[in-house]
Amino acid sequence: MKIYHKKNFTFGLFALLLGALNLARSALQGFDRNDGVLVGLLLLLGGASVVRSLSPRWSREDKVEERDERNQLVKLKSRSQAYYISQIVFLAAETVLISWGKISGQETLIYMGLGLMAAFFISLIADFFTWVYYDEHI
Repeated sequence: MKIYHKKNFTFGLFALLLGALNLARSALQGFDRNDGVLVGLLLLLGGASVVRSLSPRWSREDKVEERDERNQLVKLKSRSQAYYISQIVFLAAETVLISWGKISGQETLIYMGLGLMAAFFISLIADFFTWVYYDEHI
């Protein structure tokens, strides 16, 4: 048995492991419908990924799909837009939380706002360093 697509195989094994662990936890603590859906989806998704990684034809299709320029462009644009949106949300939420905490006198809200401010600052630093890197290497 040869593995033709190692990334899909690893993902499939991880999903199967999560499904098995959730199944064991559900068996010990009680089983409900939501757990059943989650376990079923994890096992189905993991099994399908493992089977696709073992098939030469399906693995070739997956690799071509990953290397397709349009798919890479869509992925790049969506990640860039998600990053931009998260920066705006961090900035707005930190402003609201710090202001609300100051007005109401609750220090917990101020600390939550400071945490979001730290996340916003880290994203700005990461943005700067990636810009410098790609400016020099492209």
